[in-house]
Formats: sequence, structure tokens, C-alpha cells
Amino acid sequence: HIFHYLIKISWVKFFVMLLAAFSVANMMFAAIYLMLGDGALKSTDMTGGINHFWECVFFSVHTMTTVGYGNLYPASFAANAVAGLEAMTGLLGFSVATGMVYGRFSRPSAKIIYSENAIVSPFQDNRNALMFRIANQRNSILMDVEATALFTYIEKKDEQFIRQYYGMNFVRNKVSYLPLTWTLVHIIDEQSPLYGLHEGDRNDMMCEIMITIKGFDETYGDIVHSRFSYLSGDLVWGARFTPAFHVQKNGAAILDINKISLFNKAELHRDTAPQVPAV
Repeated sequence: HIFHYLIKISWVKFFVMLLAAFSVANMMFAAIYLMLGDGALKSTDMTGGINHFWECVFFSVHTMTTVGYGNLYPASFAANAVAGLEAMTGLLGFSVATGMVYGRFSRPSAKIIYSENAIVSPFQDNRNALMFRIANQRNSILMDVEATALFTYIEKKDEQFIRQYYGMNFVRNKVSYLPLTWTLVHIIDEQSPLYGLHEGDRNDMMCEIMITIKGFDETYGDIVHSRFSYLSGDLVWGARFTPAFHVQKNGAAILDINKISLFNKAELHRDTAPQVPAV
């Protein structure tokens, strides 16, 4: 839908499209005035040195923006009718553009940064765990932040390819407040869809971990959402995240967003799971 497209594109693209639409509309009406002949428009300044084509263009701009300087005016019935139609078009067009700008500013959105890779790291109780890290890139406060994830892959059954979905639980699915980073931990045990997998497994089955983050943004006063996914090639086996923040002498913790994806190699716990996945 055109509305959703204009809401989601970048500000640069939005204003380029707005300027392009304004220019095209003015050129179309200028062409109509030009076709009406030299007597369609009159000028109070006959020595302005502007040829008739540019007179039509500038009159179209004046009419569409409802500026109306008075130095150019329609002098025939047809020109007045076209000018009236253009004025209405301009009013409606600027109303729509204003609504779109307001909608872009007021739309609640989250700006969550995710670690570039999800890692498989040694964890407690002689278990390994899948981990990834997130942080809020805005200065706004996110509260009641909740994470959900699905593990999906394509499985072949009876000569047909079927996409399977499995829920993934985290050690902590929800936090009340997100001041720094949040490392989400999924323990790879018998209930995990990753149980029995090893590095390189299922690369040809379009494995994907789909993540949704939801939280309440105090600035917007509304719930915001963020989505991300990791493919099988984005998983790093045998790693551990390094701290992404440091503590100053006054005790303040400073987050370095650029370090959110950094990790060191780590030896995994010996895997006692079967070689065939349990899913």
C-alpha cells in the first residue's frame, strides 16, 4: 500500500518523492497554460524578461502554493477554470503531505540494535547455550521489554518441502527496564530445537531464528516492536561475548554500541546430545 510505503521509507527518499510529485504536477499545469495560448495569462510587469513558458511555470507554482503575488493572473475563462482546479489540487496535495509528515513523526518505532552474530557459548550445568545481544540505540527509556523467538527450517517429507516452526525459550524472556545491553540466552537442552546440532548442520535447509522484541517506550507513550533474524551462516560456534560497557570512576556505566557484537573464542562443553536432531 502506498501509505505504508511512504511511512516506512527514509526521510531522504520521502522528500525526494515529495519534491518530484510537486515538480511533475506544476509542469503538467504549466503545459496546460502553455497550450491555452499567449493570451491566457497576463502580467503586470511586461518588461520582466521572462518568456511565456517560464511565466506558465511560475504562475503554476504561485497558484498551487496559493501564494498569488499578483504579477501574473489568468485572463481567460479557460485559464481561470484551470487555475481553480490547480488551487484545489494544491490544497488537497499539501493536506496529504502534511498528514504524511505528521504520521512519520508520530509513528511509534523502536530502534533496537542486534549483535551481528548469534553465538553458541558454554553455559551453566555443563550445557551450551545460544546467545545474542540487543541494546536500545535511542535515549528513550524502554520498559517491560519482552523477547520471543522461533526456530524455523525446511524439512523434506514425501517429496515435499515443508517449513517447520519451533518456539525457543530464553532463560529470561522479559526485563522491566533496558538501560544497557540485554544478552538473551537460550539453553540447548533436550527441549531445544537446536539440540543435537553442530557447526555446519542444516546449512542447506534454510535455517533461521526469527526474533521479535516488544516494549513500552516512555517517549511515545506506546508499545513499540522490533524484528530481526539470524540465518545459519550467522551462528558462531564456540564464542563468548565481551563486555560492551565500562564503568567510570564515578560509578556510571557507559555503553559502547560499537562493541555489542564483539566476542572471544571459547571452548564449548562436551556435547552428549545425539547426532540426529530431536526436532
